[in-house]
Amino acid sequence: MKKIFYWSVPIKSFTAMIFAGFIILYMITGTFYSFITSEPFEFAIPFMFAIQSVILSIIISVLWIFIFSEIFIKTMRYFLRLIIFSLTLLPVFAVFLLVIFAVPADWTKLWLVITGLIFIGLIIISLLFECYFRLIGKRYTDILKDYKLNME
Repeated sequence: MKKIFYWSVPIKSFTAMIFAGFIILYMITGTFYSFITSEPFEFAIPFMFAIQSVILSIIISVLWIFIFSEIFIKTMRYFLRLIIFSLTLLPVFAVFLLVIFAVPADWTKLWLVITGLIFIGLIIISLLFECYFRLIGKRYTDILKDYKLNME
């Protein structure tokens, strides 16, 4: 039972955050899209959008937990993990784009914008983490050098 909670709680939490981000971005981009194009925007969320958002949120969170946590990959630089994550996420986005084009609707433009924003957001967050880890690593290296100098 402990292992189930160990695996499911982070995935569930991250999935909920990503899904909430999808919904918030849908409303924000819908409002801006309506303002720019002068087309009316219905604030009702399409059922297919919600289903696709849930599925994509689960896939992103599972990939994120498996690649960026210490579960499977014990020692690897963060930037390499980011590359692996991006390369595994691209086919998922390709499949979702094919599904979107197969089911034409008014909200597909918004879906493309939202997916792009999520992807850009993940890249920005990941690059910020990479910079943060490098700064922390450099700081600890400097502290270790000072410690070694003081010990001699």
